Amino acid sequence: MKTLSLAVLRHCAIVAFTLLSLVGCDNRPVSNTNKPVRIGITQIATHPGIDAIRKGFIEEMAKLGRQEGKDVTYDQSNAQGDMPTAQTIAQKLAQQKCDLIFAISTPSAQAVAQAIKGTAIPLVFGAVTDPVSAGLVATKEHPGGNITGTSDQWPVDKQFDLLLQLVPSVKKIGLVYNPGEANAEANLKVVEAVCKARNLEVIKVAVAGTAEVMTAAQSLVGRCDAMYVPADNTVIAAMQAVVKVSEQNKIPLLPGVSSNVEQGGFGTLGPDYYDIGVQSAKMADDVLKGKKAGDIPVSTAERFEYFFNKRSAAATGVTIPDELLKKAAKLYE
Repeated sequence: MKTLSLAVLRHCAIVAFTLLSLVGCDNRPVSNTNKPVRIGITQIATHPGIDAIRKGFIEEMAKLGRQEGKDVTYDQSNAQGDMPTAQTIAQKLAQQKCDLIFAISTPSAQAVAQAIKGTAIPLVFGAVTDPVSAGLVATKEHPGGNITGTSDQWPVDKQFDLLLQLVPSVKKIGLVYNPGEANAEANLKVVEAVCKARNLEVIKVAVAGTAEVMTAAQSLVGRCDAMYVPADNTVIAAMQAVVKVSEQNKIPLLPGVSSNVEQGGFGTLGPDYYDIGVQSAKMADDVLKGKKAGDIPVSTAERFEYFFNKRSAAATGVTIPDELLKKAAKLYE
């Protein structure tokens, strides 16, 4: 009787082990399961350009056959303009071992790049104006490491040519910027070089956060003939404050980011930020298919279009010729 019991127990143990090995596998080996890839999306703040990039990314991923909830899941986070929060988000995504992280804006990309050091998690960034000076890639042609993405470097020279075409009397340009942002510093160098070549004086006021933008913009009243919004997430997040100062004091405002024209400013020349999200998605798809991120050249917008805001232009005394209005990709009344 004792011998029979041991045999039965041994048999039961074997059956139990076999059943346990099948739990969670849907009767298939784990290697054959269609588990959705997990993508972390982090953005530094909420504003039209960043939101358009995120939308373009997700919608293009769906067109590429990666349906949300079925083929891919997204872990989306917003730092709301706070850098320590952006760093916490980046660390969380790295710890969760996402299959890929999509970071929108320079500060968010820098936070993720630091968080994924020593891991195999690939980073695709979106709208990093100068990824080389930001320390994200070695060169645009050969990024290196496990990082690549898209640059939103817009044609600053053509933007100021547009300003001078519409307001030829301009001599002094006022702008607010955050020296703590690598993208702002890089863009400011380009702006100063472009303005110097056109005999324009740049008057800049530094801020440390969005709460200081209104006061900084007001300090430019009477000191400049026009205002410019650079590639600065701090200032862009407080765009309405700059627009208010511009319109109340009839100072022409040239936004650097095309998506900000909807909020105010007479207009600009730049890329469609939805398209940047689309291009970023194509790069992410290549990475998920096995291509090393560092081997994919950084993509830079090559097609630029006019964006005009007729209401804001009128409020600041800027007249936009009909021939330019007809060329606009987007026209805000």
